[in-house]
Amino acid sequence: MYYHCLSLRYVEYDTILPHDDETGWNRPAYQWLGNYCGYFPQIWLSRADIDMTGYRSALRPRFNRGRQRRVLKDQVLFGFDQVHGFPVEYEFWWSFALNAGLNHEFGNPADVEESLVFHLDGAVEFAEEDDETAEDFEPRIHRLAYAWREERPDLASFLRKYAFVEHDQFVVPSLNLKTAKRILCRNEKQKKALRQLGFIEDRIEIRNMLRW
Repeated sequence: MYYHCLSLRYVEYDTILPHDDETGWNRPAYQWLGNYCGYFPQIWLSRADIDMTGYRSALRPRFNRGRQRRVLKDQVLFGFDQVHGFPVEYEFWWSFALNAGLNHEFGNPADVEESLVFHLDGAVEFAEEDDETAEDFEPRIHRLAYAWREERPDLASFLRKYAFVEHDQFVVPSLNLKTAKRILCRNEKQKKALRQLGFIEDRIEIRNMLRW
């Protein structure tokens, strides 16, 4: 199943579109991704991993207080049997693509790509230093660095084989919430609001806990 977490205030019994944060530091990375998936901004879904959405661990009192905690409590999780989207590997995106997008002007994806190669090369150097010799290069610990060392300087090949693969994340240009097969919310008030919007009763579950 594919999951997307959304604040109840933005939920519609309809198709939703992604939000473009024009002030976001990582905006160039998302625009760069748009050159490959064909659309920008994107809506993100996790594949078979609720933890990745942030819904399951959103109510940790030590870290979330005040307004932030209220916003997180308002989240609803939607599960879909199928999505037609573009795959983006989680580790690649968070470890390399987002960092490559920092400090670059919006509208210059070539700069992001150059920075991405720089970060990947740095990961290879670090991994080789981390191991005793290059021959002992450990793919389990430095999986993407190992893959880049095998593919470089062919970035297109690396992205095709290791970054844009069906693993744990997908992006889509829009998302029809009406097609959700599973909907998790935190309390009866949210469940009532979802019913009033038009969502099917049998698909709504109350799950206000860290683990289940």
